[in-house]
Amino acid sequence: MGVIVKIVQFLLVPVALLSQGLGVNTPILFRFLPDYRSIFHLLWERHKNPISWVCRPFFGLLIGYGAILHNWVIIIIGVICLGTSWFWFPKWKDTPKWAEEFINKEFDVLTPANVWDFKRVLFPSVGLPLIFGGFYALLWFLSYPWNWLAISIFMLITICKVIWSAKLEGTVLNPLTRIVLIGCGLGAVVGVILFLFNTGFLGK
Repeated sequence: MGVIVKIVQFLLVPVALLSQGLGVNTPILFRFLPDYRSIFHLLWERHKNPISWVCRPFFGLLIGYGAILHNWVIIIIGVICLGTSWFWFPKWKDTPKWAEEFINKEFDVLTPANVWDFKRVLFPSVGLPLIFGGFYALLWFLSYPWNWLAISIFMLITICKVIWSAKLEGTVLNPLTRIVLIGCGLGAVVGVILFLFNTGFLGK
């Protein structure tokens, strides 16, 4: 029986960690895995590195570019990177107090008393992936130039996420805004390059 549990954990833990980065509330939904909580806590500490937060808008934009270009390689790379980049970077020795408090507050949101809480469990675990999946599908089917202009919707969603996050801990509004702008700025640079390649401008 112990071997079966280890095999199940070996197969499901990577899925859970990837899903966490995509908005799924894994501490609740994967609580049946004996070792998952300890693994999650260990990696969640790494998420206190603000560099990982820069990656989220960047890779979110990358998925959108893949949808516009009908390029599954870019989409898959973007999804994997978005889902895993929250634990890529080690926690800083001198982690800013606001970052420490913000991630701790976010963990409190991920662990509600009611395991079927709509706002903290069901909506983020089901609603957010469906919303973003629908948005990327829209980018796939929209024609030029509307598909590229629709990327602004993603920017708006990101701004709303920043406002929501700031409500958790008021001291993070300014630093979090700067971090998001850096991620969006890097993503915009990549978007311009992909746009120029797609239109043939750089291929001449």
